Amino acid sequence: MRSFIHLYIATVREFRRDISALFWTLAFPIIFIVIFGIIFSNEGDISFDLGIVNEDGAASQQLIDGFEGIDAFDVSIGSREDELAALEDGDRSAVIIIPEGTGAILGRYASQVRTAGSAPDPDQAVLEVVYDAANQSSAQIVLNIVDKVVAGMNEGITGIAPAMTVRTRQVTADDLRSIDYLLPGVIGMSLMQLGLMATAGPLVSLREKQVLRRMGATPLSKTTMLASQVLFRLTVAFVQTVVLLALGAILFDVHIEASRLPATAGVVLLGATMFIVLGYFLSGLAKTEEAVESLVSLPYFIFMFLSGIFFPIEMMPDWIRPLVDVIPLTYLGDALRKTLLDAGSYFSMTTNLVVMVGWLVASAVLAVRFFRWEPQG
Repeated sequence: MRSFIHLYIATVREFRRDISALFWTLAFPIIFIVIFGIIFSNEGDISFDLGIVNEDGAASQQLIDGFEGIDAFDVSIGSREDELAALEDGDRSAVIIIPEGTGAILGRYASQVRTAGSAPDPDQAVLEVVYDAANQSSAQIVLNIVDKVVAGMNEGITGIAPAMTVRTRQVTADDLRSIDYLLPGVIGMSLMQLGLMATAGPLVSLREKQVLRRMGATPLSKTTMLASQVLFRLTVAFVQTVVLLALGAILFDVHIEASRLPATAGVVLLGATMFIVLGYFLSGLAKTEEAVESLVSLPYFIFMFLSGIFFPIEMMPDWIRPLVDVIPLTYLGDALRKTLLDAGSYFSMTTNLVVMVGWLVASAVLAVRFFRWEPQG
């Protein structure tokens, strides 16, 4: 046991001297979550600048009041020339033009509905909505809100409710924001970095410097040496997780229930072990320190960008989904979202755990097969 403790302490000292490993395992995830947290933490306050050109005067004031009552809109009222110029300059998300005579048309329509008891077929009042096609994302949101406002005004004028409506029901955690979904993904990414960047590279370095061979020649068992390194990296994994969770809770008000932490710790343990063992396997394939960087970088970037930890898997084309479905980080990120936030997951927890265990077992078998104690010629 004393030998194991001494080896553990030696591994800690070696890690402290490895600037690259320190950056990838601790500094990079912290920088990542802080930057993205700043970007996404204020999304609840998003508003859109809406320009209104009222060419109908007081007769259409009710329309303007309706749009001004929408919290998501910062309404500006001006002339056609001024508002369209503001739109071209990027100062408006969209401009609504209320043509002359709109109020009169709406009045006649309401009068005929009241007297005839059914919807007539008069001239339609048409609102012109102008938006910048180059800004499709925000424009689409604005157009959807405008459609709902207009539908509500139509119902108010006619008194006829729509025959069909939609009732939404939430089955995941309350008030989840982008930063809430992003935090589990960053934790998963940091565990992957620990296993790939901070495991494979240092192991190849120790082998090339013949440190592993000299240690293997001592009475110390190889199993004890490897176990001390694995335990140290698992310690780092939990330190990473605690730091990221603390930053998420303190800086960005991510709600974390204490009752969910034990299950989250179990997923972190499984995910970290899976990637550490994968790192051992990849270290056995690389002959030099230069080679291991290229070998690790390929799966690292594929896993990071195709696993759904930063954006929904549904956004990816169907032809690439088979690749997404075999990436281990896909299941780790999904399991962390489920255990930490009870967020809706793509897979069941059973599927997540089975796939991660499968990757762990397969990586362990390959690591035993290819791991080398001495430099390869």
